[in-house]
Amino acid sequence: MTSIVADIGGTNARFAIARPVAGGYKLESLKVVDCKRFDGFEAALQHWLEGLDQPRPEKVCIAAAGPLEKTAMGGRVYMTNLGWTITTESLRKEFAFPRLELINDFAALALSLPRLSEDDYQVLRDAPRTPDAAMAVLGPGTGLGVAGLAVDNGRYHVLAGEGGHANLAAATERELDLLRILIKTRQPVFNEWVLSGSGLVNLYRAVCELNGRQPEDLTPPDVSARGLEGSDPMCRETLLDFLNFLGSAAGDAALYLGARGGVFLGGGILPRIAELLPESEFEQRFLNKGRVETWMETVPLYALNAGYQALIGAAAHLES
Repeated sequence: MTSIVADIGGTNARFAIARPVAGGYKLESLKVVDCKRFDGFEAALQHWLEGLDQPRPEKVCIAAAGPLEKTAMGGRVYMTNLGWTITTESLRKEFAFPRLELINDFAALALSLPRLSEDDYQVLRDAPRTPDAAMAVLGPGTGLGVAGLAVDNGRYHVLAGEGGHANLAAATERELDLLRILIKTRQPVFNEWVLSGSGLVNLYRAVCELNGRQPEDLTPPDVSARGLEGSDPMCRETLLDFLNFLGSAAGDAALYLGARGGVFLGGGILPRIAELLPESEFEQRFLNKGRVETWMETVPLYALNAGYQALIGAAAHLES
């Protein structure tokens, strides 16, 4: 049976109809809209429904970027990077869906992991995946999402968290110096303050101060573009520092969850700057965990290709 699936991030909202096919789902009527065009989620959903060219399915799963709070009427998500509040109660009243589920966006992404094909990711560390071991997914985008997936007797259980708001750790003297600069404007400095789109700008400003340079008024795409083309040394350093911090955070996620089933890196930023991974210390930071480094060497590591994996995970959630 078909279902409506939605993935609501801090920047874009993605809508589709998921149709079951052998081994997975086919996404139809797919549309991506800019969240800033709408006053709230209901308006964005109504916009998509008005353009639907097929019967409206009765089952719906909405994956939203924010912590899920259980309520007497279902659930509520406050989207920390957008200011929207989404509740199952208001959606049922307005749209009268017979079944409506609300989950965290990275919980949906975690649920997609067992259904991914080799076309959905790039292998960064080619270690054998341990059968029935936990998996982890994290990804810098508008914010930093983190989630895990545990396996018990063939059933998958999502471990949804808010690791983007855990404290950022320094692994080198340089990173300690950067943290000293960052802490002037944010205490504590949490992962998302650096490992996100806006965090990229925060890090750029810290890199400039560390080098005694005056920062320009740049956007995250500016920092990425200048760093990739090599036209601005401060932006280049920023991207490399970003990847190093991300490597440490990915290694931490592997340790927290025992993720010998693999660590998957998603989000919108990494695919744009992945070409710098060999120049960075990303893999060394992932592995450098002291006495457990040998254990870390058994953890496979993947970079998710840009796509709609969370929509697949939302459809999978409706099966449970």
